[in-house]
Amino acid sequence: MHRKRRDCPWFPVGVLKCWYGRFSDFEHYYFLLGGMQAEGSPKLPQEFAEMRAAVCDRPSDFAETGCRVCPRFMGAEGPLNRNGGLGIYSVLLGSFTSAGKTEALLSGYGSCFSHADGHATAFLLREEHGSWRRLSYFHNDGPAGLCQKIAGQGDARDLLVCTEEDYGAGAISVIGFDDSGKVKTNSVLVQTWTFPFRSVEKQKHCSSFAADVKKVSFDAVEISIFLTSFDVDPPIDCSTESEGTTSKISNSKKFAEVAVFTRSGDTFAPDEKTKRLLSEAEKSRREE
Repeated sequence: MHRKRRDCPWFPVGVLKCWYGRFSDFEHYYFLLGGMQAEGSPKLPQEFAEMRAAVCDRPSDFAETGCRVCPRFMGAEGPLNRNGGLGIYSVLLGSFTSAGKTEALLSGYGSCFSHADGHATAFLLREEHGSWRRLSYFHNDGPAGLCQKIAGQGDARDLLVCTEEDYGAGAISVIGFDDSGKVKTNSVLVQTWTFPFRSVEKQKHCSSFAADVKKVSFDAVEISIFLTSFDVDPPIDCSTESEGTTSKISNSKKFAEVAVFTRSGDTFAPDEKTKRLLSEAEKSRREE
């Protein structure tokens, strides 16, 4: 039975659930994103009431956590009220295009689009002359998942570090915007996986690599990383039979480490230890 982590970094209800379970006899982390309207209403800042005018088509569409129908500019196919309309689960305030600007990143999930079209949606807004206006709209090509701010210093703009996961694969990325609100840099720090994922065939090799942002500062990003990898004979269903299997397990690898990425301009690069750890993890992904 899965147990909830005591130190799980909770986000608005229905957005992030953080569990650790058993994969063979190794602990690893699962990051599960669900539709934001699945469980109650998220806690959005007071400013969100005014921000809705920058994303909803008309005031009559305003809802507590977004828009009752999907805004037409999003170009979503299907009913305008798909999944209950546009739901926002996170508002992140900052100065993302230039130091001193008052801006906000609005993140939505599970709204307006089918899963095949991509659930993740985000909007970058700016406050000017007492009102909010939309700078950019992102769908499958910008911030996705759960984002937090890397605060700028001096003339440096704020950056984002975002964790996303979908159907057994994910990534942690650092994203920066240009002066107009378009994505300027998008650097993947860590890619995560469960291998194989939902395979109907029994496997000779099982592997899982998970990650969680541990600490963020202007100069560095620290990420907790967790690797589990092993060969098995005879083959098993990795997702359901690794617990208590009677098959012979060999070539077992496991680590729980902290990966460190240091700043270089608007990007972050792994230190030497992190390079070795990521190389070892990637190598173990499909070993047999």
